Amino acid sequence: MGPEATVLVTNDDGIGSRFLLELAKAVGERRKVFVCAPDGERSWIGHAITRHERLIPQEVDGFDCPAWKVNGTPADCVNLAIGHLLPKKPDVVVSGINLGYNVTWPMILSSGTVGGALEGALEGLPSIAASMSLPVDCFDEIRENHGEVKGSLLDSLLVSARRTADFVDELANDSCNEKIQVHNLNFPENTKEETPLATVQPAHLKLGSLFSPDAEGGYRLLYRPEWLDDADPAPDTDLAALRQGYASHALLDFSV
Repeated sequence: MGPEATVLVTNDDGIGSRFLLELAKAVGERRKVFVCAPDGERSWIGHAITRHERLIPQEVDGFDCPAWKVNGTPADCVNLAIGHLLPKKPDVVVSGINLGYNVTWPMILSSGTVGGALEGALEGLPSIAASMSLPVDCFDEIRENHGEVKGSLLDSLLVSARRTADFVDELANDSCNEKIQVHNLNFPENTKEETPLATVQPAHLKLGSLFSPDAEGGYRLLYRPEWLDDADPAPDTDLAALRQGYASHALLDFSV
């Protein structure tokens, strides 16, 4: 896969995410990049495909490459871009960088970031899902600000984007892969060039009820950090690597 190779970039945090912008920039320094991402946040949506709504892609500015926003899911964006928007089928699909980690099976299978990459894998393409951990105490603020970070978190984001671009290069020989595989990368909040990249397996985790009652008699998703804090992961898992401050790479093989 030479410099002429094309890469499709998507995410689940929406087209306005700074994390998406930096990933597209880093990959675009080496490859021809196209961006197709949801018009707003589509987190915790997995590999959902829009069934009844009409999808309308719209070109957007602000990227150094052709870019579209779509009123759909990450998987919609990848499928629509490959089938209708790009001049030819891309060589690699990259989804991210997600605001926050995507570790352990329950979160991986719920992740729209992973869902976007999975759609690429279903097309027989090398596919990457990339995520970066964020401090719990400022996660909501960062999310509301569409991933605008500064200081050490910005440094970590830029390094994570470059290292994801490095991983695109490593997949150069996988362009004819017949397996349905997603390379799930997770970077710690203090990622540096020298941060070790551990090869891991997704940790098994039982989350129990995901929902909490609200004042109107209904139920809403309530994320609890203690889900991970209270877990006892095996040493070769993504959660164990996260706790050690390592970056991690888990090969998600959906073809077995």
